[in-house]
Amino acid sequence: MIYNDLALFVAVARHLSFSEAAESLGIPLSRVSRRIAGLETQLGVRLFERTTRQVRLTEEGRRLFDQSQGAVEALQNVAGILELPAQQTIRVTASPLAARVSIGPRLLAFAADNPTVRFDLIAANANLDFFRDNIDLAFRLGPLEDSNLIARRLWSVPYRFCATAGFCKAHGVSGVVSREVLLGLPAVCTQQAWILSNGERLQPSNVAHVLDDLNLVADAARMDFGVALLPEDLVRDGLVPLEVSDVPPVSRDMYAVYPSRRLLPDRMRRLIDFIAA
Repeated sequence: MIYNDLALFVAVARHLSFSEAAESLGIPLSRVSRRIAGLETQLGVRLFERTTRQVRLTEEGRRLFDQSQGAVEALQNVAGILELPAQQTIRVTASPLAARVSIGPRLLAFAADNPTVRFDLIAANANLDFFRDNIDLAFRLGPLEDSNLIARRLWSVPYRFCATAGFCKAHGVSGVVSREVLLGLPAVCTQQAWILSNGERLQPSNVAHVLDDLNLVADAARMDFGVALLPEDLVRDGLVPLEVSDVPPVSRDMYAVYPSRRLLPDRMRRLIDFIAA
């Protein structure tokens, strides 16, 4: 391991910017990028995740930086710090519903078989930023919009329009419902439009409540506030599915999403394979 390469790494990690590090050291940006790439290849791990606008440290990068930032003059003695530590952290995000129902239990099962892995799970409906929020792996429902990310499809999540029998009776809903009738009914929604399997987006005209949590949406529908679009697993405890004549069956895919395939840590690859299985 070469002292100069580690010194360059520390400079980039402090600035979280390749260009600012190059300017502070008085060397060309291309040389900094080339030497950091060489260091990553030599170590066999990715130290930074980077786009054209942002740079963040990976788990390995954070560990290397924590060990070496205060002792640049002795960086040659830090060669062993990337050996497997007692615990390896994977910072994960998923929606609160997925964290409780599908993703969370699988993470715990993986942790039971892999005691050296530690999870830092953030349950959030919003799509957190991989760089700003320091996320290693996200579990998201499609359709996905950011083509710069790597996405692996895991499974399908069927959705159904639903309401209570009392709500249907009160609003004269019976049998097969037309699209026009559906969109005119009181509705309980999230921040997203109703997405159909063909990619079409529907916007109900009579929104009773907007609730950014699917469990709350289900509770509101059970209280007869309106019709809802929910994962099939939540259509229970008083909710009944609605048959809509000219709306294709609703289904969304769950994906494992991460910033880069290059030098993906083994623990991440094993986790994704485990959850996909």
